[in-house]
Amino acid sequence: MRTRDYTAILIVSLIVLVLSAVVFAGEPQGAIDTGDLFQRVKARMATHLAQLPNYTCHETINRTLRVNSNFRYLDTIELEVAFVGKHELFARTGETKFGEQPIEKLVSGGTIGNSALGSHIDVILAEDAAEFKYAGECKKDGRKTHRFDLRVPIEKSGFRVRHEGRTGMAGYEGSVWVDSETLDLVRVEFKVNQIPSYLGVRLIEESMRYKKLKIGNSEFELPDQSQLGAMDDKGNYTLNMIKLTGCREFGAESMVTYGSPIESTGTGTAARDRQDR
Repeated sequence: MRTRDYTAILIVSLIVLVLSAVVFAGEPQGAIDTGDLFQRVKARMATHLAQLPNYTCHETINRTLRVNSNFRYLDTIELEVAFVGKHELFARTGETKFGEQPIEKLVSGGTIGNSALGSHIDVILAEDAAEFKYAGECKKDGRKTHRFDLRVPIEKSGFRVRHEGRTGMAGYEGSVWVDSETLDLVRVEFKVNQIPSYLGVRLIEESMRYKKLKIGNSEFELPDQSQLGAMDDKGNYTLNMIKLTGCREFGAESMVTYGSPIESTGTGTAARDRQDR
């Protein structure tokens, strides 16, 4: 297998679009009012989204390539990630400013995604950006959960795929599991399976396992472990194993500032006062 088959970058990103949500009640679920439950989940996600800018984390991405049913280690990428202005921004390890440049400017090649903090699922739920169907109660990751299945057709999607210089929107479907008592996120899984053929990508799949992390003097749910897999039209399958560590909380006096745009590129930077606790 030629190295360049892998190094042609594949970027997975989600553009925030506000669409009309349709909730399907599905089969009767006993005494559960699925419409009311969905509204409470949405409210919980709106609260989560509002708190997300309070944190930044260190992201470690171990990237592998499947060859003859075996995975071969490729490399490890380390970045800093923060949620600023309804976007996840990235910086190289040790930097204190988060630039507005796309993530592919920080990573030279391979498969990479731009939702380490899982902000897109908050947006999808909080701002009505998908069609949902209640799928019942079940056990997930050792917790009692409610499951919602979701679908976003390609004509309404904000899921952007970039591969070998070509860019296009893709449709996807998946499931969201929330804790039955707290309504906190437990697991999110996506399968992007409506991809324009000209992109040369067959499949993209993503899984995020949420965990309540102790950050400073508080606790917050974040996707502690995530996976991002992608297969191109040659059958090459890459898998990113993503881990968040070293999360920091900003105090009440911290602020977000944007530097002057860089004239040559039209980009700026976002800087934050760090308060490690």
